[in-house]
Amino acid sequence: MLDDTSRKLLRIIAQFRYHFKRMPDIKELGRLSGRRPAEITKAFKVLAAENYIQWNTSEPIQKAVILEVWERNVPYDITPQGGTQTVRDGGNIDYWLYH
Repeated sequence: MLDDTSRKLLRIIAQFRYHFKRMPDIKELGRLSGRRPAEITKAFKVLAAENYIQWNTSEPIQKAVILEVWERNVPYDITPQGGTQTVRDGGNIDYWLYH
C-alpha cells in the first residue's frame, strides 16, 4: 500500500499525462501536490521500487514512464457499513430520492 504522497503523485502524473500528453516537471508537481522537491523525489523512488513507474534516479522526473496508474489491492467505494458499494444494490440512492 502506498503512502499518501506517493499515491497523490501517481494520480497527478497519470491525469497530467493524459490531459497534457507529457510528464510534469518537479516545479509543476510541487505546485499541484503541495509537496517539496525532496518529498517528490522520495515518493518517485517509492513508486519506482513498487513498479508503478519506470524511472532512473539520475534522470529528470519528466523521463519517468508510467506502468500502472491505480494502486494495487485496494478496495474502492467502501460504504460506511463495511461493504463494497455497487450500483445495483442501491447504495445511497435513497438519500436523493426520499430526502
